[in-house]
Amino acid sequence: MTGPCNWTLTIDSECCPSWATLPVEQQTRATTYATKIMWAATGRRYGLCENIIRPCGLDRMCGSCGAWNWYGGWMRPYILDGLWRNCGCECACDCKPRCQIKLPSPVASVTQVMVDGIIIAATSWRVDDYQWLVRTDGLCWPECQDYNVDVPAVGTMQVTYLRGEPVPQDVLDAAATLACEFAKACAGLPCRLPNRMTTLTRQGVSVSFTDIDRLLARGLTGITEVDQVIVADNPYALKARPFVYSFDTAVRARTVTQA
Repeated sequence: MTGPCNWTLTIDSECCPSWATLPVEQQTRATTYATKIMWAATGRRYGLCENIIRPCGLDRMCGSCGAWNWYGGWMRPYILDGLWRNCGCECACDCKPRCQIKLPSPVASVTQVMVDGIIIAATSWRVDDYQWLVRTDGLCWPECQDYNVDVPAVGTMQVTYLRGEPVPQDVLDAAATLACEFAKACAGLPCRLPNRMTTLTRQGVSVSFTDIDRLLARGLTGITEVDQVIVADNPYALKARPFVYSFDTAVRARTVTQA
């Protein structure tokens, strides 16, 4: 992802009375800024982005691995999810669907599945574990597709879906609070955004402030209620969603668009 998708902030006039008096341009800049900051601070994982991909290859149940192999025996080794597995035909049981395709996760909802230019009815498939597109009508997905032609030509398959996690309400509320402070700072009004002053002395009284550089290094803002949400949601200050990369998995071409 290159940025937040589908973040909608609602600024509470009781919490931010000056919001309604600010120009629309300042409101827009403030919400855009606050959204980007909160999206990054919470690990860049929230927001539903539209993905359009052309998957290739199946993950089949064991019984479809093939027949006897005189050169390799009846067990057919393969790698799945980073583990070596043995697959033999005529399996008594296999704990996976007969026909499924893995989509880049997490899958929030699938909008459309098209095979050979024909839209497959939503009753013909389901999504398991936020990543597996399972065929349920007794048919199967194509084993591969022709990347030399564009959708909706024969020999192509395309899946349109929303990828990501919905933004929690407390994260949206924290972003709204941050947007209010950004907007007030832009308008020259008193705000709670910290500056780089660390010590202030007046009439013999010294006051120390939190070092802004330390806050920024931890992905924090200096606004207490906003930072509480960030720490609760992302306690280890992760910069992005964790993922696993396997050198054993072939790179698959895909077309991706982001809303």
